[in-house]
Amino acid sequence: MTENKWVLGVLTAALLMLMSIGVSLGADWAGKYLTEDSKGHAFTITLAGDGKATGEKHGTVLKGTWSADGGAAVIKWTTGWTTKLSHEGDDYKKTAFRPGTRMTEKPTSAVAAKKVD
Repeated sequence: MTENKWVLGVLTAALLMLMSIGVSLGADWAGKYLTEDSKGHAFTITLAGDGKATGEKHGTVLKGTWSADGGAAVIKWTTGWTTKLSHEGDDYKKTAFRPGTRMTEKPTSAVAAKKVD
């Protein structure tokens, strides 16, 4: 019985450590990004630490949620679009997918992004 408690304690500690790593990796994505929309117009994306996302383009404010996913930040907008921010060396890339398009399919657009905050 004592050995089972020890194993349970080790597993619990490992799980808590992995959870804290996941939270900190997600927090690294929080901030403001300057990029372009799928038509080449200026687009500002802000990722909050609480998982909320806002976008601003053409004087319109977009809302959505984001999560860290496999080394990228994936944003699900209320419009149905999905945006993926990923690292490309020292730079960032923004990939956009139309509503109904899976991220395994060809993206609608892929452009550079710059983290400014």
